[in-house]
Amino acid sequence: MSRGLSEMSHGLRVVWIATALYALIMFLLGVDRYIIYRAGADLGLFTQSISAAFHGFSNQIDHVDHFRVHFSPVLYLCAPFLWLIRSPLALTALQAIACALTAPAIYLFARRRMDERIAVLAGVTTLLYPPLVGVTFTDFHENGFAPAAIAWLLWAVDARRWGWAALFAALALSVKEDEAVILTVLALAFVIISLRRGDRQGALFGGAVAVAASLTFVAFFTIVRPLAGATTYWIISDYYTNPQLWTGDLPHDPRVLVMGRLTFLLEALGPLLFLPVLSRWFWLAIPGFVEVLASAWPLTYTMGTHHAGVWVSYVLIAYADAVGALAKGSTDRALTLARMCPALCLLVLAFASPTHWGHFLGPRTAHDASLDRIIALVPSEASVGSFDEAYTHMSLNPNARIGMYVPPDYFVYDTNYDAATWRADIAPRVAAFVCAGLFSPVVTEDGVTLFKLVRPVSYEKFLRTIQSPPRCSPKDR
Repeated sequence: MSRGLSEMSHGLRVVWIATALYALIMFLLGVDRYIIYRAGADLGLFTQSISAAFHGFSNQIDHVDHFRVHFSPVLYLCAPFLWLIRSPLALTALQAIACALTAPAIYLFARRRMDERIAVLAGVTTLLYPPLVGVTFTDFHENGFAPAAIAWLLWAVDARRWGWAALFAALALSVKEDEAVILTVLALAFVIISLRRGDRQGALFGGAVAVAASLTFVAFFTIVRPLAGATTYWIISDYYTNPQLWTGDLPHDPRVLVMGRLTFLLEALGPLLFLPVLSRWFWLAIPGFVEVLASAWPLTYTMGTHHAGVWVSYVLIAYADAVGALAKGSTDRALTLARMCPALCLLVLAFASPTHWGHFLGPRTAHDASLDRIIALVPSEASVGSFDEAYTHMSLNPNARIGMYVPPDYFVYDTNYDAATWRADIAPRVAAFVCAGLFSPVVTEDGVTLFKLVRPVSYEKFLRTIQSPPRCSPKDR
């Protein structure tokens, strides 16, 4: 790798600077989202799980060891940073850095096919590509590590750096179990292609990855999940076998479902002028696309979510290869297209961004400061409930949770908060406890009230109270 870096030092310096700026900017945007209480529950549940990485690895939403649901050893690498910084923002920073590291790999891959100017543009386009920005900006997920791991793996295979390729393959397999399926399929295809070319080293590497990936997938279900206490079926299978669980009241009109998937493909390929489909490398993106498009849950094929992490690097690699092919015929034409793509990506981010900047970003208010002060009054390991975003702020507390499904010692109530589940379920439960005299207000500030449980309540009494609530609301008290 060192030789490759020295040969392309100027262009790589530019890309590394852009990479650092991207990571910093995305982290700062994540900080803003967090401090104005727009960071969602997923950041909180991963904070809670990772902070307990070596004693339970669970959170108060899923209530199970993370390894019952997903195979994500990469999360162990996050634990020391979270323990050191003691803030969910540690994970926000890690995701920003991890996604940013995709760009240098795309640049190095591109540089083997085109001159430095166009390769730099490919690296910059990577950082502006809306689906990758969406993966970076969304709440923390293990999929945030997939784009860089896959991009560096493909660079290493293309450059025949088998040692590095093995390292990045191992890293990719540690992200999530679906990477094992995708890499098994792709590695077997690579074996066939290598054998046809008489490439013994390539065939050996592909075979080794196929074996490692398939064993990882099998071991997850036969060893890891049982050791984590799994005794039931794998709930992720419901994405494909139990559509009603995920779609609920969403439209089932086939035309709507088809248009949703077509729109997704347009958002994936449009910012890159559909150039990836001109490259044979685009075939590598097919397993990832199949994974998200076959799901009955529309969120998997919605931009701005972590699900794009499974396919985004394959599309970017195909884009770089397509531009490289065009550069062989006409450098000027390739340069023009390479300039158009980052401009188009910027337009999408400005006017049709999957990140929904207007909702998730804004100035910090006095109300946000009130929430901070109220939350700071909750004892560090007390049982406490609240709404999603407040839960995320309290997620280093192993007993913090969303809502009120057991009687907590404390509850952070915000009259300004408005969400369907909150109005229909959580707020009435709090009201029932307040009106029954079981919750007593500790302090109220700007519509935010910290309630404390007056006396221990059995679960049976908890159920009776919320099933037959008195007619009043917390603000009436």
